[in-house]
Amino acid sequence: MLKYILKDINDVETAFEHPLSMSIVSSEDAPADSFRAVFAVSGKIPELYSVRVLDGGEVVFFGFVDEQTETVADKGILLEISARGPESVLLDNEAMPQTYCMPTMKILFERHFEPLGFKGVVGGERAFPGDLVISKGMSEWQVLSNYCEKFCKSRPVVRSDLVIETGENSQPDTIYLGENSSIIKISRTISRNAPVSDIYVRTYFAGGYEMYVGNETAKKHRIQRKRYFNCADSKYRSVLYADNIIKNSNGKYERYTIDLSGILGCKVGDTLMVRNRRGKMKIDELHYILDGSGEHTRIYAEVIV
Repeated sequence: MLKYILKDINDVETAFEHPLSMSIVSSEDAPADSFRAVFAVSGKIPELYSVRVLDGGEVVFFGFVDEQTETVADKGILLEISARGPESVLLDNEAMPQTYCMPTMKILFERHFEPLGFKGVVGGERAFPGDLVISKGMSEWQVLSNYCEKFCKSRPVVRSDLVIETGENSQPDTIYLGENSSIIKISRTISRNAPVSDIYVRTYFAGGYEMYVGNETAKKHRIQRKRYFNCADSKYRSVLYADNIIKNSNGKYERYTIDLSGILGCKVGDTLMVRNRRGKMKIDELHYILDGSGEHTRIYAEVIV
């Protein structure tokens, strides 16, 4: 059974174990996990600061409260909370415009992330050749993600202890759903509106979109979805990004939705193998849900092409 630790702005913690409803959503398309829950309470709740959800000793979710709503009705008081993971701090803070030459994560951490309360960083210890340009209006999250994408070829992760991992040289875990797994149902979806069939790339300022990148998988399935990509104006992406667009779009073509009873310990990006099904999948979205049917996990996974 999950335990919910609510901390108020005075650092006083209150533990709950039985919300009326709860959901935690992790998605490859959203930097910060989201949390929403409704609790029945007996009195006034002070202004809340953070939420920690524990499964035994393991942290399932940690984040900062965005909204709390108290509703007084005939049957009692309901407390509704919405929160986002610690990446939300980076998303909500704008970075100072500047340019770093041969940036290191140590310098970025000291100037951008440590002042916001983050405790440390793992990876990105060396200086990389090239510039990191921070434009007006960029968030601190964009600074971090652009650095990791350009120099580490990775996606950053912020842990529940407020330590940032650059993702450099990291490998996903492999999750096996075997005979003893509590699978409720599995659904397979074919999305013909996902693959990109053709990309035309502009490679220099004075030129046109003359470079062509094709997608044989889309052509095999008679899918036509054309795109244009201007890498001449991109500070962070080369022509190789067109290949990534095609690869990512192919991953959305065939996807599985798997419902399991209970809470499954996994994360977005992990590799998934399911009994009686050939091949591997990559988890790109996770939902932990508590409702009238109890605690359960919903996994959205794409077939690895």
